[in-house]
Amino acid sequence: MRRLLVALVAMLSLHALEIAPAAQQTSRRIPLFDGVSLKGWTGSPVFWSVKDGAIHGATNETRGELLLTDGNFGDFRLILKSRLVSESNHLGVCFWGERRDDFRYGDCVLVIPPHGGMWDYRPGKGSPPRKNIPHVKADPHQWHETEVLGNIKTGTVRMAVNGIEIVRYKDDDPGRLKRGPIGLQIHSGASIVEYKDIEVEIDPQDDRLITVK
Repeated sequence: MRRLLVALVAMLSLHALEIAPAAQQTSRRIPLFDGVSLKGWTGSPVFWSVKDGAIHGATNETRGELLLTDGNFGDFRLILKSRLVSESNHLGVCFWGERRDDFRYGDCVLVIPPHGGMWDYRPGKGSPPRKNIPHVKADPHQWHETEVLGNIKTGTVRMAVNGIEIVRYKDDDPGRLKRGPIGLQIHSGASIVEYKDIEVEIDPQDDRLITVK
């Protein structure tokens, strides 16, 4: 009996080893930041660098700056950690805008972790109507995890911070949205921001926020 049990455990262990690579291959989340370089991103080195395993952005300019992914995205699930290092100003993640060589916004939609602010960079738009779900606000100066789920066809966006859904949004003109880069923002003025652990899932099939328990 003992020999039979040993043989059974060995067989199950071997089976687990065989299926593990297959399970890893089915993961749809793709790292966008390797923790040591800005490979896969485009932005001005005057403002963007890597420090202590995080993307570090700093500016004293009168205009904001973006660090843009080299790839373009339509439907996506973005998960990242971020924090505001400077005393004032705020973070920002933009998408569905036109790529521009001057790293400006290109009519993108911007979400602002961790408090759930948003901005529509079309001329004359500003802060768009949306549903802000009551929640205890996270400290922007502490590392926090944000999940953004976007559907470009319907123009819908859902956002969660630290496992709590805080925003639901529907664009008033989804037809104008474009597949485009994801951009990390430094706001204008004296601003220092950091981003890390950035992953994206392309064309997510599960229409739910997976970080919300």
